[in-house]
Amino acid sequence: GYEVKRAEDTDLKLLDKEVERELIKKLSQLPEEIKLAARDYDPSRINRYVIDVAAHFHRFYNECRIKGESDGLVYARLLLASCTAQVIRNCLGIIGVTAPEKM
Repeated sequence: GYEVKRAEDTDLKLLDKEVERELIKKLSQLPEEIKLAARDYDPSRINRYVIDVAAHFHRFYNECRIKGESDGLVYARLLLASCTAQVIRNCLGIIGVTAPEKM
C-alpha cells in the first residue's frame, strides 16, 4: 500500500542505522567506480562493485524492517531500496546484462 516518494518529500534523517549509512555510502561510490573502470579499461570493476552493492543491500534488508515501521521510516527505507535497485540496473546496463523484474 506504499509508493516510493520523491527524496524531497522524504525525511532521510530517519536513516540513522549504521547498515543504512553503509549502503548509502556504497551507492554514492558509483560515479567514481565508473570513472576508475573506464580509466583502467577494467569492466570487471563494475561487476565487483555491483556484487558489493548487493551484499550491502542484503545486510540492510536483514537488519532493517520496512513493513510495520512508522510511515516516515517506511518511506525513507523504501526510497533507499528504490535507489539501490536503480544503481543495480545502471550497473547491469553498463556491463550489458538485462535484469528480470521478478525471479
